[in-house]
This record gives sequence, C-alpha cells and structure tokens, in this order.
Amino acid sequence: MRMSRHLRFLALISLIGLLGLQGSAALAASGYIVYLKDGHTIAAKEKYRVDRDKAIITLLNGTQSFIPLVQIDVAKTDQANRDGYGNAVVLPGAPQDVTAAPKTAKDRTLADLIKSREAAPRELPTSRRDKNAPMPGRLMKTRAGFNDLSTLPQKPYPQADVSTELQQAFHSQGFEEVEIYEGTQGDRPLLAITTNSEGSVFKALSTAANALLRVRDLYPNKVGALELLMTMPSRERAGQFVLTPDQASELAAKKTDLSAFFIRNVQF
Repeated sequence: MRMSRHLRFLALISLIGLLGLQGSAALAASGYIVYLKDGHTIAAKEKYRVDRDKAIITLLNGTQSFIPLVQIDVAKTDQANRDGYGNAVVLPGAPQDVTAAPKTAKDRTLADLIKSREAAPRELPTSRRDKNAPMPGRLMKTRAGFNDLSTLPQKPYPQADVSTELQQAFHSQGFEEVEIYEGTQGDRPLLAITTNSEGSVFKALSTAANALLRVRDLYPNKVGALELLMTMPSRERAGQFVLTPDQASELAAKKTDLSAFFIRNVQF
C-alpha cells in the first residue's frame, strides 16, 4: 500500500516533536511497540503488516509507513506486546523495567495528542520555553538533551574554501536556501537548510553525505563532521543531525535506507 510522500513527511515530523525517536534516547508511548534489532523502538497503532520484505507500520495518527522487515526484532516485539507493554513507556534495551505511563485529568498523553492530530511541539500540555528562552550567545539543549543547533550564534564558518564547496554541493542539487555557520566544534560546520517536503529532507541528507566525503578528500583534517539544521519555509523544525564520516559513507554507498536513518538519528 502506498501513501503520499507529504503525509509520510508530516508523520515523521509529528513523531519528532512528540515521541523523540532518536538514537539511544528513543522513547514511545502507544498501543503497540515495534522493537528494532539496533535497540530502537517505533510507536505504532497496531501490529505491523508484512508485505514481502517490508513491514507496513500504522503510526499513531493513522498514517502508514514502512521499514525493511529484517530490521525488526520479531521475537522481542511479539513478547513485549504479548506481555502488555503496549501502553507503557518503553526504553530501548530495558523492557523489563517498563512502568505504566501515568495519566491525569489535566494532561493528555502523547498518544492522545497524536490521535487528535495536535502534533506540533508547541502544543505539548506543559511548556517552559519562556522560562528557558535562550540568552544571546548561549547554547541551549533540546528536550532530549542534545545541543539545540537553532540557538547557536550565527557566525560565518571561517574556512571559506570549505564553505564554498559545501554551498556548491547543495546548490547543484537545487537547494538555494543553505547557510554555513560555525558549529558546536571548530571542525563541524553547521548547515542551516530550508526543506519543504519529505523528499527534500531525504535529499538534503544524501547531499550532505556526499558533500562531507568530498570536503574531507579535498581538505584533509579540516572537517570532522557536519551539523545539519533543517527547517520548513514556515521555520518549523524538520530535524537536526550530526553527520559523521562513517554515516556519510553508508549513505553515499546506499547501505542505509534514508527513512530508517532519519528515524534512528534525528535529534529532537
């Protein structure tokens, strides 16, 4: 079954904002948890459906997406959901420590928010953005504890040759709105990229992977990684990443599916 790329993109953005599916900090609350072999989880509305080599997953908001079936830890997924972990808060790698997610009359659960299609991060029941608003020059943290790249001072990246090469790489792929700033470390350029669809987000990841490998070949020891901050034209977040050379090599060689890479590595 196919779904529009736009709906799949919205589903991914919804999951970033509310569930924070990223790396070792993945967290989910739902009726069915899909365990991946790498230790991460995906919150689903019901058990996935197998279509040849793909697992068709119905996300909490009813949207369907898919991942390669071989990435799912079938035994662990079946056991966890059979034992009643579906409505619990699940931390990857520690299913035996799962505790029921508390519900109160005041605050709705994350699943309730998604089901009601109120998925934007600003619509969470409680917010401390005013209290913790970033001060000028102060690097803040995201809800999951990552460096919030949007709060970095926007200082031009000092290595002009690297900046030029990165700009040309993205311009050649049709990305006009790309700015190169200093990142959190001296050898990490921060690329602020405007994206407008799921396809452009995935294309930006692929372009960044090839660009990183090229600048490392051209200018050895100058660039250790790329920090990517993607936003929609409305300035809503579309994801942030730290792209390492090893990850870039896997993406460039197409050893990693872009959608799976997005879910595993997006920082929220």
